[in-house]
Amino acid sequence: MSLFLRRVLAFTVLALGVLPVASSRLAAQSGSISGKVTDAATGRPIENAQVQAQLSGGQAYGAISGTDGTFRVVNLPDGSYTVTVRAIGYDQKVFNGQRPGATITAALSERPTQLNQTVVTASRSRPEKALDAPAQISVVSSERIEERPAVTVTDHLRSTPGVDISRGGIAQSNVVARGFNNAFSGAMLMLQDYRFAGVPSLRVNVPFMFTGTNEDIDRMEVLLGPASALYGPNSSNGVLHVITKSPFASQGTTISVDGGERSVMRAGIRHASKLNEKFAVKVSGEYMRGKDWEFLELAEPATFPTTDDVPASRRGKTNDRDFSLERYTGEARMDIRPSENSEAITTVGHTHIGHGIEYTGANGAAQIRNWTYTSLQQRFRWNRLFAQVFANLSNAGNDNALSDEGTYLLRSGKPIVDKSNVWAAQLQHGFDMGSKQSFTYGADYIATNPETGNTINGGNEDNDNVREYGAYLQSSTRPNKHLELLLAARGDANNVIDGAFFSPRAAIIFKPTETQNIRFTYNRAFSTPANFSFFLDLIQTPNVGGSGFNVYARGNPPKEGHLFNRSCAGNSTFGSFCMKSAYTGQGQFTGASAAAAFPGAITALGPRLIPGIASGLARLSAAGMTPAQIQALAAGAVQYLASRAPTNADLATRVTYLTNASTPGGLTPDQLTDIAPLSASFNNTFEVGYKGIVGNRFRWDISLWGQERGDVGTTAALSTPNVMFANPQQVGGYLGQQLGAYFGQQLGPLGVPAEMIGQIASGLATALTPNVAALPVGVVTWANSNTAPNAIYATYLTTPGKIWVRGMDLATDIVATDRLTFDLAYSWQSENVFGGIAGGNNLPLMSNSPKSRGSVGMRYRNEGNGLGFELRSRYNDAYPVNSSVHTTNFAFAIASGRPGAAANPTIGADKCAPVSAGAYCYDGVPEAVVFDAQVSKHFDLGGKQKLMWSISAQNMFDNQVRTFPGMPQMGRMVMSRLQYSF
Repeated sequence: MSLFLRRVLAFTVLALGVLPVASSRLAAQSGSISGKVTDAATGRPIENAQVQAQLSGGQAYGAISGTDGTFRVVNLPDGSYTVTVRAIGYDQKVFNGQRPGATITAALSERPTQLNQTVVTASRSRPEKALDAPAQISVVSSERIEERPAVTVTDHLRSTPGVDISRGGIAQSNVVARGFNNAFSGAMLMLQDYRFAGVPSLRVNVPFMFTGTNEDIDRMEVLLGPASALYGPNSSNGVLHVITKSPFASQGTTISVDGGERSVMRAGIRHASKLNEKFAVKVSGEYMRGKDWEFLELAEPATFPTTDDVPASRRGKTNDRDFSLERYTGEARMDIRPSENSEAITTVGHTHIGHGIEYTGANGAAQIRNWTYTSLQQRFRWNRLFAQVFANLSNAGNDNALSDEGTYLLRSGKPIVDKSNVWAAQLQHGFDMGSKQSFTYGADYIATNPETGNTINGGNEDNDNVREYGAYLQSSTRPNKHLELLLAARGDANNVIDGAFFSPRAAIIFKPTETQNIRFTYNRAFSTPANFSFFLDLIQTPNVGGSGFNVYARGNPPKEGHLFNRSCAGNSTFGSFCMKSAYTGQGQFTGASAAAAFPGAITALGPRLIPGIASGLARLSAAGMTPAQIQALAAGAVQYLASRAPTNADLATRVTYLTNASTPGGLTPDQLTDIAPLSASFNNTFEVGYKGIVGNRFRWDISLWGQERGDVGTTAALSTPNVMFANPQQVGGYLGQQLGAYFGQQLGPLGVPAEMIGQIASGLATALTPNVAALPVGVVTWANSNTAPNAIYATYLTTPGKIWVRGMDLATDIVATDRLTFDLAYSWQSENVFGGIAGGNNLPLMSNSPKSRGSVGMRYRNEGNGLGFELRSRYNDAYPVNSSVHTTNFAFAIASGRPGAAANPTIGADKCAPVSAGAYCYDGVPEAVVFDAQVSKHFDLGGKQKLMWSISAQNMFDNQVRTFPGMPQMGRMVMSRLQYSF
């Protein structure tokens, strides 16, 4: 350390400690307390440590350690002193009851909350320093979690590098690493104490269902980049691991009460007790309620359908969103340590969500009611052997498909039955061969068992179980203390995808010093589609656009895909493809002929056409016709049109997707190909990283990465083309001709001039054409799964082709003093729209995340008086989204049925318009800069009693921010916490 800096520190200590000593020289002074300050791990001396000797009820005296770590506090009156030793980057140490003449040896431990935490996620279960981990890893400490009032665990991750969080409200959020987010995402493996934390059959992360409590979290570890070599095919982009406190290490009782804006109230309690050296227990629980930000979803009907698949109590009733939130959660754990090197841990957790809203990708928002989530876990460790079995059980609150007690979809009113479960068994062991070689190996088995009462998985209910299994081996070779070669390989397979997946990993780690780490890594990782991607069978939008057609989200059949029915050769005008129409009965739609479908289509549209015709005939009131006569005449016009039988020469048809309904032209038979079965998507990731600690003050962790993504899976996209009328001009001409004939028959005898009859027929034809021309009259059918005549299906696709994306993640901490720290996090990715790769909705694939995002913060904490505060600014740039029914700023399609669409057919790309059946185009996610602040105060009440008060303001300037389309704008959130520990 420079002489100048040493003098500045010495002056500071003199100002705080020596001056009080000088003022006490009026008394007799002759004693001193001396000692040495060292690093507890290495034994090396610590220079510039601050030493304070506080006389009981009186004066404080100070000193500073020298280059050899020694110190001497002089001129002490006789008495009993409390000696506190502090050093930047280390936990302080306190020695009570010291008298002049005492000699103290202060071995300080590195402060894990600042520079070099101990982590377990990078190597799956083996503890190691974050600096030694062969990947970029961030840690949120219990200290910060304790002081920050929060509704879910994701509230603690907002400033973590490489993490993208899309929020749907106070409690709803999706978390991924390095982009590629969705409205309904499980792309990031989320763990709680080594067990999965996602919903079993959906494999989606719902943080609101987390069974732990704030009071019980020890730390949160975020591993960036592929982790498939150890964790399997569902961790290709990172791991979020929430680790709770051991009852052996943290005993006592903690009670917290939180309150804040949006009527949020939360109460939490934790108690841990060590009965003896081999047995300890803990319990924790919380209750939370609040009122979410309100948002009106355009795609949701004003009233629920009156169909038989909607509970009787909901049919035809007003669709009012419930914005209230309510949750109970609790967990109990028992730890047994038969010996020093072994332990057995049993955990039971349960969460009950009484009220809430959860956003899905394919089916819009779901109103959560009485959803419960239960976890059971038994883990065992003996030396380097780790084994566990666990089960997660979900229940959406409904007993059957017509129950009205539980969760339901807001777009259809249909209940969700989910009594699914996942069971897993995992084993890991490691051993060393000498001092330079070690091995880690393990195996996993996962059984996912959906039970959805023919709701989520519909007709697939009896054939939707998934079994996954895998094994891995990792080798670590250290030829010297500076170099490590890490090699790993993993194989996985399951019963719904052909073949096996091989995930290799290679890393070279160079440590020029104990505090420097340079790594070069390669990972090939796989992501398998979630259960619903194969087996989903659920209505998405009933009666889309008033067409009589329903849009369904349907899974892609395992190992088979969707095969179009080509058995109608000679009986179809579209190659040999078979078709059905709701307007020609339940059978095949012979020849895709307009003659067969037109009458039924007009009849179906009748309730919408009659008012428009009556309005167009209002001018006849001047000729003496009464409103009743005009209404009857309009109804007769619809009946007349429904009796017509046009030929293909009169009304030609085309085959096209509903997303292209407003675009002239259509598909040719050779353009319509079968939908391939789903496969695992792969990532090849190359990464160069550096992490280091400089002068025990600066920590750097930077990664430069490039990723090749192949066989990319999409969100649900329309996959069954429709038969449509060929062009509006022909439709208009035919309607005008037929209406002219009808009104000629009806009005001619009444003396209405032929010229007026022609004008009436022409005007009505122009008004009716948009509705009739945009109406689907048939659907192309599949051969290997039932295709209803009035159904349009969206399914999950594997998009062939590869994309490259590059990025950088940077994190740094600066320890300015033992009280003041600064931190900076920044992430960048090269692309977020990938042209040429289909992403559904007739749009390109998008990562649904910003290219640039980051945060900068300052944190102050005074251990002496317990006062702390934090200031932070967070930033993300604007980005577009294409995620199933959630899409931003793209082309307009009348057939989607957005209110006012037919009257406004020229909405440009700069405005928000619907893009497909059931999907709406929303405003893009804007650039956002928000500021957070937090203040906390700790009070020592004596003994084990402690009191902590904190207040936190997220987005304190109330910048209204929407982080994903179809979700509310969120503003300021101020919360306060009072916590008592004893």
